[in-house]
Amino acid sequence: MTLAQFKLLNKEKRYLLWLAKAIEIAFYEKSGYYFVLYQLGDFYIEMRILKLFPGNTRMVAFADGEKLDPYLQRVDISEIAFKDFL
Repeated sequence: MTLAQFKLLNKEKRYLLWLAKAIEIAFYEKSGYYFVLYQLGDFYIEMRILKLFPGNTRMVAFADGEKLDPYLQRVDISEIAFKDFL
C-alpha cells in the first residue's frame, strides 16, 4: 500500500490497518503527549496520544522529511563501535 492509497481510506480503515500491520519504531514524550512512530510499507505513521486521556489520539501519515526529525534527534549512536566496521 502506498501513502496515497492509505490517505484515501476512511478513518476506521486507517486505524484497522495501523493496528494490524504497522511496526513501532520510535517513541518520545513532550508537552503532555506521547509520540509514537510506526512504519507501514514505505511510509510512516505518527500517533500523538494525550497522556491524561489516552483515548484522545491523532494519526498523521507521511513519507519522510521534517516529521522524522524529532525521532532522529533522539537516536543515540554513541554505543556503536566504529572499529568493528574496519
